[in-house]
Amino acid sequence: MRNFSRVFIVFMLVFGISISGTINANAQIEYVPNAGVFINGKIVTGINPIIENGEYYVPFVELAKILNYNNIKFEENTRTYEVTDGSTVIRITSGGTRAKKGNEYINIEPPRWINDTLYISLHAGGAIFNSYITYKKENGSIQIQNPATKYEVTKGDTLYNIARIHHTTVDVLKRINNLTSNLIYDGQVLKLPSADSLKGEMEPVKEQEPVKNNSTDTVTQQINKILEDAKKYIGAKYKWGATLAEAPNLFDCSSYTQYVFGNVGIQLPRVSRDQASKGTAVATSNLKAGDLMFFTMNDTYTDGRVAHVGIYMGDGNMIHASTSRGVMITTKVLQNPYWSKNYLFSKRVIK
Repeated sequence: MRNFSRVFIVFMLVFGISISGTINANAQIEYVPNAGVFINGKIVTGINPIIENGEYYVPFVELAKILNYNNIKFEENTRTYEVTDGSTVIRITSGGTRAKKGNEYINIEPPRWINDTLYISLHAGGAIFNSYITYKKENGSIQIQNPATKYEVTKGDTLYNIARIHHTTVDVLKRINNLTSNLIYDGQVLKLPSADSLKGEMEPVKEQEPVKNNSTDTVTQQINKILEDAKKYIGAKYKWGATLAEAPNLFDCSSYTQYVFGNVGIQLPRVSRDQASKGTAVATSNLKAGDLMFFTMNDTYTDGRVAHVGIYMGDGNMIHASTSRGVMITTKVLQNPYWSKNYLFSKRVIK
């Protein structure tokens, strides 16, 4: 890769981009060639940002892939992208002032549509991907802190909304940022609470949506078939945002559960957060084989989201697609130091 030039290829467009995604006169666009992308201080790739009126924007699809949101869909008529890494679905539209992450909305600067490419601001990228993204002038690079420990306030934000999307409280945000009021301002950088201190996303416990079940087998037969099928794929590799077309060779956690349950006629949603909205909550003392177990992943996300799902097998064991080893069985999962710390709740979808 060539060095990360601080020399900008600058030109004045006769037409620029307005906040609605249409054309506005006399907006200055600067193209930044070959900016290196660093995640937590380590270079991973390069990207070509633009600058509009002093603000940096990066190609949305490229940034999504860098951050492991590999399952990407595009709706051409609305210029809307839908992406997932397997934990949650993000939707973003050219010119829109809010992006949707799961069932929550994030305030963002309107994305730009330039030369058939969607560009988003560094703030927008950080907010929707749970990262903190800045441009480092010293070497012309994009610096990504992932997961984020900071959040940049944008127009329309309130402490309540910021607390809600990070599954914490206004009082906690005020305390760790030494705030004496609820007033915040555009561009202000707030500290986020440590992931270990978050309560995690518990809202889906209250949700009890049924699943579509086309099986004519008994509950016991369905569960036995699921577990038998699940074990066939032990050793399959993990891929963030894997598609069903890549199964059974590649899975992420939720494409694996969707695939295995689908093989017996039970239709689960695509991502772990949406799967967590199905069925009824089950106490750990009452877990049965076939139940879905849900976890956060504090080393990967600092927004407390439902981030991982596995299938309870009985006898304390769980089969799942893990990020490190692919499809595997974790024995005594609730005694495992990592998974017990990140455990949220379980749901029963077969009954």
